[in-house]
Amino acid sequence: MKRELICVPITGLVLPSIISQAREIAAAPVDMAEWRVDYFAGEEKQIYSTVVAIKEIIGDKKLIVTLRTSDEGGEDNGDKFDYFHVIEELITQDSADYVDIEIEKFLDGHEELIEKYNQKNIKIIGSYHDFERMPEEGFIIRKLRQIKEAGCDVGKVACFANDSNEAETMLKATSLFKYDYPEYPVATMAMGREGYITRLYGGLYGSSVTFATIGKASAPGQRSVEEVVETFDKLFVNPGHIIIIGFMGTGKTTVSRALEKQYGIGCVDTDEMITEKTGKQISEIFDEYGEETFRTVETNILDDLGTIDKSVVSCGGGTVLKDLNVKKLKNFGKIVLLTAKPETVYKRVHKDNKRPLLAGNMNVGYIEQLMDKRRYAYERAADIVVATDDRDVEDIAKEIWEKVNS
Repeated sequence: MKRELICVPITGLVLPSIISQAREIAAAPVDMAEWRVDYFAGEEKQIYSTVVAIKEIIGDKKLIVTLRTSDEGGEDNGDKFDYFHVIEELITQDSADYVDIEIEKFLDGHEELIEKYNQKNIKIIGSYHDFERMPEEGFIIRKLRQIKEAGCDVGKVACFANDSNEAETMLKATSLFKYDYPEYPVATMAMGREGYITRLYGGLYGSSVTFATIGKASAPGQRSVEEVVETFDKLFVNPGHIIIIGFMGTGKTTVSRALEKQYGIGCVDTDEMITEKTGKQISEIFDEYGEETFRTVETNILDDLGTIDKSVVSCGGGTVLKDLNVKKLKNFGKIVLLTAKPETVYKRVHKDNKRPLLAGNMNVGYIEQLMDKRRYAYERAADIVVATDDRDVEDIAKEIWEKVNS
């Protein structure tokens, strides 16, 4: 996936503060600025000269001009402007790179304004916002399709997430839409504290732009430019890792060490990374905080794989159960799934008391049940599948090396 562009809002009330923010953006490691006209305390006739001034300051960085109405979360101050007149004048002026339009308003008798820009260099972002709820995946996909079919150059959907599951709804909808329309650029995000994953990792699902902040945010949940840049610098690299996944007892650690020894490649274990980061054993984290907390720590630690030279990465048994983890891992290298029969797994782990998921259930039947539950997630994530039953570890390592490098 491509690294998302980073856009920073300009939210000054008066021209001096707008110019000051534009200068900050010009000096920052970002790609775009968005002037939120609904914050502007000046007169409507001053909007157009201000666009020219901002564009001159930010230079090669792209400029979005947005007049967000209070209907879609904008400042009440913006309602004093004639919305359609401002949009038409911005298109006619052709000084900005993009103008944002609220698609709901333009599908009710104002479609001609979208057509009018076709003779201009300026591009149209068709947007939809809901500051109260997260709609279902199907609604988000239909809205993006509606924006595309209306003739807009970019589709933008931003809705409020009350929990992490709702944030994941936005990510999944984005991925599904991009599957059908891979070349159409979209900017999607879940607003609110729980939506942070969409602002940092939306690019892994196909979003083209994320909105970050220098100073005041223009929407709930925006992250600082520093945090976004730091995350992207880790995330959007491909060290060419060999990523080993599979159920416990399939031989991930043993095979990883064999690859390290036979081919002189580094070796890291994500569970060991978590232990080093937290100062606690995996079983202790499960006991004290529960599996959900452990999975959050696990997801966050994966970003650090982008800072490591090409290595064998041995992942915990449940790592790829989370779609975001799979997206990250695929960005870092090829995923190799190790498999084994339930009887083999039992034979390998039955004396190990540090397996929290098998506590009180150390038997072949229960192991088989867990393996069946995870089978789809493992197979969906894998680029390569290698069986480990009754095999010499050196032969397994050789097969993996040859398949990864073929």
